[in-house]
Amino acid sequence: MGKMKKLLVMVAVLALTANRVSAQVPSVRSLRPTTLEAEGFRGAVFASPTPNRGIVQASGQQVLPGDNTVQRADLVEPAEQPDASDPMASPRAEDFVFGGNPCVLPWRFWGGAEVLLGMSRPVPVVPVVTTGPAVAGLLNAGAIGQPGTVPLFGGRHMLGDWRGGLRAEGGMWFDAAQNNGVTARFYSLYSTSDQLVGAGNGTNVVNVPQFVSVGGLIVQIPAPVGFPGLTTGTVSTTAQTMFAGGDLNLRRMMQQGRRVRFDALVGYRQLYLHDELGADFTVVGALPPPLVAVASGGDNIRTQNHFFGPNLGLVASTVGKRWTLEALGAVAIGVNVSDLDFRRNLLATATGVPRTPIVLTNVHDPMTYFGTVAEAGFKVGFRLGEHAKLTFGYSGLYWNNVRRAQEQLTLSPTLTGNTTYYFAHMLTCGAEVRY
Repeated sequence: MGKMKKLLVMVAVLALTANRVSAQVPSVRSLRPTTLEAEGFRGAVFASPTPNRGIVQASGQQVLPGDNTVQRADLVEPAEQPDASDPMASPRAEDFVFGGNPCVLPWRFWGGAEVLLGMSRPVPVVPVVTTGPAVAGLLNAGAIGQPGTVPLFGGRHMLGDWRGGLRAEGGMWFDAAQNNGVTARFYSLYSTSDQLVGAGNGTNVVNVPQFVSVGGLIVQIPAPVGFPGLTTGTVSTTAQTMFAGGDLNLRRMMQQGRRVRFDALVGYRQLYLHDELGADFTVVGALPPPLVAVASGGDNIRTQNHFFGPNLGLVASTVGKRWTLEALGAVAIGVNVSDLDFRRNLLATATGVPRTPIVLTNVHDPMTYFGTVAEAGFKVGFRLGEHAKLTFGYSGLYWNNVRRAQEQLTLSPTLTGNTTYYFAHMLTCGAEVRY
């Protein structure tokens, strides 16, 4: 009986001790609710996937099992945000070329303008105006093939100097993923020309060689704009060229990786090439007064070439840090519509003699040829921010089966009628924006 009493007393003491300890340790539910909990946001928002890491309540407090301490999640230092100017900080660097990066506002439109510094293939021009020693005589001074003859205009390749130009480009994506879009371009090398305005003052030799057919033989005769003591006169010549073109293409993404993207182009291309060569002269003979003899004439030839045809191309793009690189290759196959206008005249008059045409030729010759155009180039871009970048590059363009005015005129009374090719080199510098 005594042992039983002692056992009951020990159980009672242990129970009393357990009740006191339980009253001193707060439970999870005994925590003072925060403002969010008071408004009804109670319980866990999410559970940690790591075992034994506790739960995070809506109040932003984290409770660890077996611990009566509380950690505030809002006191944790936030992760560093990616730099919007650095594509390598993005999970996909190519997004900075084509958009879609969460750090950059999505963009659907782009456009740019570039200044061109270009040159086209120089054309050979026959000697149009010449000079030579007066001792050779009126018929031989300045004649082509005679000793001492020097070309004043022509006799070399011309119109191959570097000159300015402009290229503008714009486009848009049809979808937010930027898989399909449309792009348009216009480009032009400004007109360039070589000119000569000369005069014979009665002391110098200025000759405009003329070629005529006599009995099936080609004979060279002079038009002495200036010869000492015999003739005076004036001469005006010009050689000119101008090039322009444009294309409209659908653009579709073919393949895209971490750093490289390939797009296909399908569309339409049109080109225009204008060439001119002309020489007009007047010769006044020194006759005893009141007699006057005057001869005037000229050769003027103009060609215009138009290309129309479908265009196929490929664009490859890559990116690294702030730099982008885009390469373009395209081929167009279509038709060249070529117009040639030629005017040759020689008129003579004298005192008491009406003005008489000696040579009078007017030719309009439209022709259509099969044409091919090939273009290749690259463009380097340096991004200034989310919406703009500077661009630098090069483009080369080849166009076959064109007629150029300067190559139609030879040392013959007839035109060559030949076709040739056109080639242009273009250095580019400009800017591009996107929104």
